[in-house]
Amino acid sequence: MPLVNPRSIIAQAHERRRAVIAANVSTLHMARGVLSAAESTARPVLIQFNRSGLELIGGVHASATIIQRLAEDLHTDAALHLDHADTLDELTLAINAGFHSVMIDGSTLPFDQHLTIVREAKALVQWSALPLEAELGHVAGDEAGVTIGDASWTDPDEAARLVRETNVDWLAVAVGNTHGAPAVGGLQIDRLHAIRDAVNVPLVLHGASGLDSDDLSAAVELGVAKINVGTALHRAAAQGMADSLQDRPGNLRAALLESEQRVAEAASTLLTSTWAINHQHH
Repeated sequence: MPLVNPRSIIAQAHERRRAVIAANVSTLHMARGVLSAAESTARPVLIQFNRSGLELIGGVHASATIIQRLAEDLHTDAALHLDHADTLDELTLAINAGFHSVMIDGSTLPFDQHLTIVREAKALVQWSALPLEAELGHVAGDEAGVTIGDASWTDPDEAARLVRETNVDWLAVAVGNTHGAPAVGGLQIDRLHAIRDAVNVPLVLHGASGLDSDDLSAAVELGVAKINVGTALHRAAAQGMADSLQDRPGNLRAALLESEQRVAEAASTLLTSTWAINHQHH
């Protein structure tokens, strides 16, 4: 079926205190693995690319074309999301290529500059009716293609102001989560609770690969409706290739297929978690 605008999927998840998996992928076989898992589990999924992933797969138009074609045979909802763009030009290219939601990342800017770029991004996407994600606070760690410094945690009062003054659709928060590695000390549940009380939009959790199921369940109960996963899927893909090449050196085709299978297995586990939404929107 055609790719969908994920606004209603995320809204349903938020309403039901569930979450949608948004999978960062870098290769065709990773995308195939995630979509295969979505089909076999009958769960909705977002396929998303950051700048590094786009470069690997051939750019915004190539990625959009590939995902659109792969989704044609699906019987479950899938959407295409641009992750961690920091210019309006990137948003424009992605929207014109056929992406269905986009993120503007001004999280390292001073707050007033951050407000301005999110407001401008919201004006840009308004005509297309696509959802816009912003990030307030800064998630540290290691993610290819993303500028990451020291963590700065999301301030609930600033969150309320950003959402009120920009009308952004989804807000990514920094509450103890970390890109690419287990969170040190776990989630800051009190901070997340205060953010949930301050804003009424669906929240997004980046850097979820290192969090345990209790943390994720607690986050979803407090309004997180989109959970970004990348590291766990990339590790599964890399391990599959390594294991296959060790058994059959030089057999790249077999290694790629094994990486796809490992990604499908990892994605299936995430998609069928107790906190993941299972209702289909048509």
